[in-house]
Amino acid sequence: MTIFAYTFKEGIRKKAFWVSSVIIAALILLLCLAPRILSAFQKDEKEAQEQTQEVQADTEKTGICYFMDETGIFSENIPLFQALAPELDFQVLASDGGDTAAQLEKIRKDIKENQDNAAVIIEDSGTAPSVRVINASFMHQGISMNAVLETCNTIWKTKVLTDEGLNSDAIMKAQTVLAGEEETVGNLDLTGYVMGLVLTFVMFFAVYYYGYGVAMSVASEKTSRVMETLIISAKPSRILVGKCLAMGVVGLVQIGGLLIVGILGYTFLVPDGAQIAGFELSFSNFTAGTAAALLLYFILGYAFYAVLNSVCGAAVSKVEDLNSAMMPVSVVAILGFYLGYFTSVAGGGSNLLAKLALYLPISSPFTVPFRLLTGDMNNSDLGISMGILAVSIAAVSMISAKIYSASVMHYGKKLKWKEIAGMK
Repeated sequence: MTIFAYTFKEGIRKKAFWVSSVIIAALILLLCLAPRILSAFQKDEKEAQEQTQEVQADTEKTGICYFMDETGIFSENIPLFQALAPELDFQVLASDGGDTAAQLEKIRKDIKENQDNAAVIIEDSGTAPSVRVINASFMHQGISMNAVLETCNTIWKTKVLTDEGLNSDAIMKAQTVLAGEEETVGNLDLTGYVMGLVLTFVMFFAVYYYGYGVAMSVASEKTSRVMETLIISAKPSRILVGKCLAMGVVGLVQIGGLLIVGILGYTFLVPDGAQIAGFELSFSNFTAGTAAALLLYFILGYAFYAVLNSVCGAAVSKVEDLNSAMMPVSVVAILGFYLGYFTSVAGGGSNLLAKLALYLPISSPFTVPFRLLTGDMNNSDLGISMGILAVSIAAVSMISAKIYSASVMHYGKKLKWKEIAGMK
């Protein structure tokens, strides 16, 4: 408890703890404000479009749209086309039979010289009309081809159905846009996927960051010779346990504070019915049991890597050598993270590889959070994964404690991993 209290106070007092907490809290609040900000922009954009349309309706036309209809069907519905480009003055041209090519060439020349102009040409091909839209360039499109084609299709279908003897009510029913609804039988939703993705990264950085804090604490105290005083107060193995527990609690305090900020931000800042990409936010998979399992996996994942990192801190005599000493553990952590990410979030790999990612202690802390929040986790797999991780922590802790005890008072050149492995 002496080591725990000392390390905990040191961890809480550090500027990095408070600066990172404030920055992450600000990002969480900004994320909670995002739906309101997006909604405000969409509202302003809609109002601007409405104002633009009103202005265009009240002001003079900025260009001409030449309208040539060889069938005579579509020219009777000019108001429908006028609504597509209110800023253009639609001029209906008569088709001169054999001189159509000459007319088109004249129209093209005019549009090339006056880029605000456009043309809609409807040709009678015998079976069904064909539609041609002429604009100056892709940068200057007076009227949309897709919008014109959709309007022409509606007019043509109405004409065909009328000729077949259908009344206006039947035609309206035939052209009714059908409503659709998609249903999924799994528990995966967009909110769970996004939260699982975020927590996978949070878990990795939290485990890595606080594990690094243990190694840094040991290395700093060895450099400043504080370790010699601590050795008098407690056995090396207890120093190891005290430091790992203290940095873990520091991590829980920070994550707990950020979680409270997130809950308050969601409660007071996120509007009701907020959506992500058209999907309403849903936290149906985030239950009390899920929260408890996530907390437990953070503790277990942190414990596994913390005891490994503590040995790295004890193996060096100078803080400058810490990064190189931690390289093997960092590589293992990164491999574990990518194995969990690839098999869970990215949905890659075989079923065997996915099981390995779930059971291996180096990857399970980064695999389980995503699967819990997406509903792709059963109790038996969770129990096996948790059991393997707990047994691995116990085994690694025993080995690490012996190595730590033998190397913590070593000064001089940095110990190699081969030398560390041979210590008793």
